[in-house]
Amino acid sequence: MNVADVDTQILFLAGALASGAIAGFTFDVYRRIRNFLRPGPFLTAVGDLVYWVLMAAVTFYIIYRVNYGQVRGYLFLGFSVGLLFYVAAVSPYIIRVFIMIERALSKVFGIPRKAFRCVARYKVFKIVKRIFSDARRLITKKKD
Repeated sequence: MNVADVDTQILFLAGALASGAIAGFTFDVYRRIRNFLRPGPFLTAVGDLVYWVLMAAVTFYIIYRVNYGQVRGYLFLGFSVGLLFYVAAVSPYIIRVFIMIERALSKVFGIPRKAFRCVARYKVFKIVKRIFSDARRLITKKKD
């Protein structure tokens, strides 16, 4: 193996590390959106599954395009290390920034939220909310 091949493999490893960190950041964004919407346990599980399936598809697509489809163990190791580094070292600070942005936006857009709550009191919205709550109850109901 010549030096050019080693340099290329090191670049692939760096890309895998960066991909892991980007996956962690997008998961933080998804978590904040999920926290804001509060979808419930079933929709949370579905959302998590969809997120990780999409991330796996994007990861394999990147491997296919960059590394010509050669799946190597160090790529998965690099992705995992990049994700773990982001979660351990960077994520708490990013979450704090997101929370500060959410608080600022809630102060700015607090009046429209109150108006939305007034509109949500109408019967049409109550019926839709009842349908969703009944569907959630039926889906999560355990069979005897």
